[in-house]
Amino acid sequence: MAIQEKFVQVGEYRTHYWKVGEGENVLMLHSADPGSGGWLEFRENMEALGKQFRVLAPDIIGFGKTDSPKSDLRHPAYVEHMVQFLDALGEHPDRVGRLILIGDAGGGIPPELEQKALAPYANYTATRENLQAHLGRAYFNPDRWAPPQIFDQYLEASARQYGAYAKLGCYPMDVPNLRPLLAKMTVPVLFVTGKENKILPIEQALIAFNMTPGAKLYAMSSCGLHAQTEHPQEFNRIAVEFLKGELN
Repeated sequence: MAIQEKFVQVGEYRTHYWKVGEGENVLMLHSADPGSGGWLEFRENMEALGKQFRVLAPDIIGFGKTDSPKSDLRHPAYVEHMVQFLDALGEHPDRVGRLILIGDAGGGIPPELEQKALAPYANYTATRENLQAHLGRAYFNPDRWAPPQIFDQYLEASARQYGAYAKLGCYPMDVPNLRPLLAKMTVPVLFVTGKENKILPIEQALIAFNMTPGAKLYAMSSCGLHAQTEHPQEFNRIAVEFLKGELN
């Protein structure tokens, strides 16, 4: 099963994405780690999930090979970009049946912690030392999951990304507090988190989990922010079971 690399025009942004498999759509959205992208974060998952579903892993605005932002964007612009991305592919973004939130993605953070949480991202510059420090926080075992070849891809992509931010004169992202929306969720939600997550500690995932009706929580030891990469076989198993409605 071949993973296909593709581009599609989404509004004013030429958008890069990866596609594999057939069936129900699974949209895989990467983190805001410097230099991140669809393949870098889901390279251990796309093929496995592609055996059961049609997997789409885009690079969001400014990341990977997708066009850089053209203005100082905020969260709604990134959401709208993904809605338009699905529209461009002929999909139906209003039909979200199930949601997996990795490392507390989507749970947000308290407003009083936003500035502290954003600082390592907003102040990042693309050097080997800075990237090593960031990946050391993101991964429980960065030497294993960000070996030289992967590390160099992160570094090259982050240099392009932050070079564009420098020309723009700002860091065009924010961290909205979405927690009030969790209580309104009407679809099944699975939180997957790492016990050693230094960026969004497990305590944050527990708060979000407790606010979400009917949610499930799956925690992994020896695991940082990226459970899907650090424990791919375990993650792929529970993801498939949950997405098929078979996770008990």
